[in-house]
Amino acid sequence: MELFFATLLYILKLKAFWFLVAMVVLITVVQLQLPKWRGAVGERIVQKRLKKLGEEYRAYHDLYVEDAQYGLTQIDHVVVSKYGLHVIETKHYKGWIFGSESQKYWTQVIYKNKQKFYNPIRQNYGHIEALKSRLNLPNLPVCSIIAFSNDVEFKFKEPFRSADVVHYRGLVKAIKQDDRPRLTNNQLNSIISNLDQLADLPKEEKKLIRKAHLQQVRKKYNATPARK
Repeated sequence: MELFFATLLYILKLKAFWFLVAMVVLITVVQLQLPKWRGAVGERIVQKRLKKLGEEYRAYHDLYVEDAQYGLTQIDHVVVSKYGLHVIETKHYKGWIFGSESQKYWTQVIYKNKQKFYNPIRQNYGHIEALKSRLNLPNLPVCSIIAFSNDVEFKFKEPFRSADVVHYRGLVKAIKQDDRPRLTNNQLNSIISNLDQLADLPKEEKKLIRKAHLQQVRKKYNATPARK
């Protein structure tokens, strides 16, 4: 009987050990994947908001454009209309956000934890220049928008001149405040045709492009504190 109980206790301890191991693995996986999941949710929120713009506007998501300096650049969202282009860089963060237009890095603060990330205005400027080059329109009227999750609190001390920095909830308003037509019908149709080509790539080709871009980003920022 003692042998029976000893064996049973051993089995229970073994099960408890493997249960704890499984929990540690699960928690680790969740922590690693959480930024990716949060980003995916944020992108869907932004896409839904952009649908509220109406038929005058056409939105493109997750575009990969050739960059003369770095090879490839990934653009979160581009909105096209007769009022020009709005290129949107989204940041799915929480906490307080500190930074200025001239700083190379901004700071995210959550309680006592601080994390630096590359100035998204500079980041989006690179996206816009690559897009102008792709469209062969150096004087293309473009508005840069940096859209943060509604969960962040801005701690900026100065206004921005070269970009609009808003929460997701202010995205549609920021786009619609530009109400002066800047593109002709011919220009608009040419831009839409060009961006349609980027958006309608076969899935396998886009998968390879995305993989190449991720490798490029890891190599570029491996030694820096910047975050996407």
